[in-house]
Amino acid sequence: MSPGGYLRGAAALEGPPEIARTPNYQKSVYVALTFLALLQVSCTLGLFLYVKMEPRCMCEKECGKERLKSCGELKDALRAAVQKEIQALNAQKQSHVGNAFTEVSSHPRSHNHQSWPVAHLTFVNSTQTDSQRVEQLYSWNYKEGWGHLQNMSYHNGTLTVLQDGYYFVYANICFRRHKAALKISQDTLQLMLYVKKLTKSGDQKTLLKGGKSEVWPKESLYNFYCVYKGGVFKLVAGEGILITASNTALIDLSQEATYFGAFKILDIYL
Repeated sequence: MSPGGYLRGAAALEGPPEIARTPNYQKSVYVALTFLALLQVSCTLGLFLYVKMEPRCMCEKECGKERLKSCGELKDALRAAVQKEIQALNAQKQSHVGNAFTEVSSHPRSHNHQSWPVAHLTFVNSTQTDSQRVEQLYSWNYKEGWGHLQNMSYHNGTLTVLQDGYYFVYANICFRRHKAALKISQDTLQLMLYVKKLTKSGDQKTLLKGGKSEVWPKESLYNFYCVYKGGVFKLVAGEGILITASNTALIDLSQEATYFGAFKILDIYL
């Protein structure tokens, strides 16, 4: 088939070429241009009539300036109104997003940050006994070294809270033995730590406990083991925290080794 015949056949199959369609958006453009043209004519005619009818205007230039000033003031007023509406919408959106925060922060605090309950106590003395009996630890320091006490009270081994609330309570005990310092007769040691709550009625309830069964060979010169516990608890003013442990003669007296404390983490409103 000749090239010409091939082209004619393709044209016959495809039919007559389509007329290029005008994009839909041009209709909107024409309408906008027409509206702008009419608006320009109206503004020009209005300005002409304003100049002719206003005797106080000395010339067309002065009247035009006044006209432009009025338009600028109107534009500024519209812009201010739009900005005010946007700010109101943003504020409403933020109030919905931070609803939980605003509900919590809406309650006034009865105590400032300087009197926020917090305490950290370090151990200073242990009973010199090789018994594995669990005993309460009474000798704690809160005035020197890392020890401190604020808006809580301490007496005879018990740390007492003065405000209702949720508290993070923690304790750490390190057990150590040096062969030259103490000879342990038991083959297996129960090295235990208990964090207890002392209620207003005087009852003790265990909040946390931890420990391990250790075998320290008699021929070893040095042994060491630490146990740490911590958790969040709801405490009522007047309730106390105390520590009990086994093998108290093995407790390490270093302030960075044996300690306990508590601090308030959230207000509650009863």
